[in-house]
Amino acid sequence: MAMGVMRGLVRRLREADRKIGSLALLDVYGRVARLLIDMSEDVNGQKVVTKRLPKQDIAKMIGASREMVSRVMRDLQLGGFIEQRGSTIILRDKILLPE
Repeated sequence: MAMGVMRGLVRRLREADRKIGSLALLDVYGRVARLLIDMSEDVNGQKVVTKRLPKQDIAKMIGASREMVSRVMRDLQLGGFIEQRGSTIILRDKILLPE
């Protein structure tokens, strides 16, 4: 049982460390892209964010303003990195970030 608890703590610590690194090293575009990639799931060979993500919630998660998130999402859409269909966001291959 102790090993299970330790594994869970290690997983949470790694996730927190990655989020802290993301906040410190990536600009808002990178943080939005990282969040979308993390929230996406494979659907018919495509990366899709099926969970409804209001821009205000995205802003809180990445430490940015809602206005900046709206601007970044619009730029990502115009650049062909994402496609929005209602509340679903489809990620294009070129949005993928290096690990």
